[in-house]
Amino acid sequence: MVFNNSGEKETYIFQESGILIISLNGKVTNATWQYIPANKSLIISGNEQSYMVHAAYVDNILFVLQVDGTKECAFLIDENNRQNFQPKSYNDIKKHFEVKEQKLLQKQTTEYLKTESLVKQKEKERKAKRRKEEKEKRIEQLRFKADGIRHVNGWMQIFIFVVSWILFSILVSIVCSFEKTPWLVAILLPLIGGPCFVFFIPCYMITLIKNKKVKDWKKKYPNDAVNQYL
Repeated sequence: MVFNNSGEKETYIFQESGILIISLNGKVTNATWQYIPANKSLIISGNEQSYMVHAAYVDNILFVLQVDGTKECAFLIDENNRQNFQPKSYNDIKKHFEVKEQKLLQKQTTEYLKTESLVKQKEKERKAKRRKEEKEKRIEQLRFKADGIRHVNGWMQIFIFVVSWILFSILVSIVCSFEKTPWLVAILLPLIGGPCFVFFIPCYMITLIKNKKVKDWKKKYPNDAVNQYL
């Protein structure tokens, strides 16, 4: 079935032998058709005239043939899908295209919105990830700075340990120099006093120095962000 561009309904019967039967309002015309693979066109001959046409549009229902070099066209309806689409006029064909175009536009709009939503979501995730990385980097920098503020020079720590050891040695010498020093004291003093003077007291003094440095820093810079990590 065909609607030409004049709005008239025709019936085209293509036969494998190359014969084309055209029916217009009951009037039958014999013609021939030939497919040209080189340019994917059809040559339709009849009434001492021949036309070369090509496919301008194809879907599962309509097949639009356009005459080469012109705007003239004919709308063929696939007989296999005729039950799904039975136009009675040229306006029905136009409506078919309008509905199809509307559905296509709606589909494109939906896909665009979906794509836009995905793009925005990815951008949101990317920004959130970047903010998280920046925050973690900032925290790492603040912690490193806090360690630097609390840091006690290595030579100072060695000096404290050496002084503690010297003081402990002097104390042991003084205690042991007394003739009446109980033997139990002479034994327990190195065992108990040794760890205290050599380890616990120096560590405590270093901690006091660190706390003093932190206190001085907070007093000097009360609004510094590093204070929460001191």
